Amino acid sequence: MLGKILINGLLLLGLLLTPAWAEDPLPKEVKNTVREDFGIVALAGDYGLANATPVEIVGQGERQEVRVFRSPQLRLYKHRAKMQVLLGNLKGVYVWVETPPVQGHWHLTIDLLYLDGTRNTILSNDLKPGVRQYVMVEPHTRVDCQIYSKNISVKSVGKFLLTVSPVQWWATWPENLPIPFIPMFHGYY
Repeated sequence: MLGKILINGLLLLGLLLTPAWAEDPLPKEVKNTVREDFGIVALAGDYGLANATPVEIVGQGERQEVRVFRSPQLRLYKHRAKMQVLLGNLKGVYVWVETPPVQGHWHLTIDLLYLDGTRNTILSNDLKPGVRQYVMVEPHTRVDCQIYSKNISVKSVGKFLLTVSPVQWWATWPENLPIPFIPMFHGYY
């Protein structure tokens, strides 16, 4: 009986806790395009399509809205994870990965996917702390983001956040940019 009460309590607590990405305050002009159900299921590290609304800037002046993709906290599967992000009318985006302070070697590869099924690798770099990657893309396409890690000494360190944003986000709201190695990962060790 006591076990059943504890299990029900833990399940209820899990429903009431909000994920770390939901707590990030964004300016009212900035919207996160991540799907609500994204990150719940990953088949062998493949999280699938991350957003239904493309990353882009829409409107002008006071009615301008910047749409970014910021993932919830995700896990690597056998040192890798991948997902696809839809892009709108953009020619360049910033991409960065946030990881816990104790980390291994991280590598990011981004492929541009075309409607005919072909792909073109547009970025393949080792990630450095605090560095955001600028990537030139083609408008109205999809990017396949693949994250790899080696030398992870602590199992929980395989957690990360991925952000893809228009250049406008970087230029207009630099104080709201997430900083790699933020303390949201503390307590997972």
